[in-house]
Amino acid sequence: MPSIVCVVIHPSRIVREGLASILANSPFQPVCTAASIEAVPSTIAGAGEQVLVLIGVREGSDLVDDMGAVKASFPDAHVVVLGDPGKRDLVMTALTSGATSFADENITTATLIKELELLTQGEPVISVSVLKRLLLGQSSAPPFREAGVAPAKDEPQPEKTRAEPEQMSQLSGREAAILNGLVQGASNKVIANELKITEATVKVHVKAILRKIRVKNRTQAAIWAMHRRSVRTHAQHTQPKNVGAGAPNRWGQATAPGV
Repeated sequence: MPSIVCVVIHPSRIVREGLASILANSPFQPVCTAASIEAVPSTIAGAGEQVLVLIGVREGSDLVDDMGAVKASFPDAHVVVLGDPGKRDLVMTALTSGATSFADENITTATLIKELELLTQGEPVISVSVLKRLLLGQSSAPPFREAGVAPAKDEPQPEKTRAEPEQMSQLSGREAAILNGLVQGASNKVIANELKITEATVKVHVKAILRKIRVKNRTQAAIWAMHRRSVRTHAQHTQPKNVGAGAPNRWGQATAPGV
């Protein structure tokens, strides 16, 4: 794992000290904790080091402004927002403002460290429980255009939204299966093992998926797919019915040697 420079930003001193203690014996031991991004030295990262910023939401603060300040100071940093996933607007604002991931503030220490490990290896994940809670309030909240979520039936249908069924139909069976893997929070390695393909092939398919459904990252792709709840059926119906194909895997696609 490359050298990681971890910064914890949270308005609560108790929370900052708690996170510092939790991460003390991990690769993510914080080099700096602060109440705001303004208190973090912009020169904290050395050449060749990855910067990881864990940021909590300040009471009464504007998360968009906070994210902007973080990105201005550390433009290439991985940013994880810690908060209550039950606050749908908070999760959406974090993801659309450039956060790499959103972590439930009540997850276990082991889960947090595992999520951070995957993130710094280039495979950011978001908990399925966070996604499910995010979608609970979808009927009363404004549409999430950036993640490809269609507006309510009584809303005007813009051209981009009407094109979404076509976007889904453009996904191959293999791509739909991989998209289901993203929904489950699986890493590229897990998806590759399940589908009997290489990690490099998974990465190629993920890039194609993002381009086809017009989202920016795998987290937004997972939200896009979960909202439709039809990816698994699509994968089953679009895959070729090859003679001698293996049994369907857990993402709805049959596998065969050499595929």
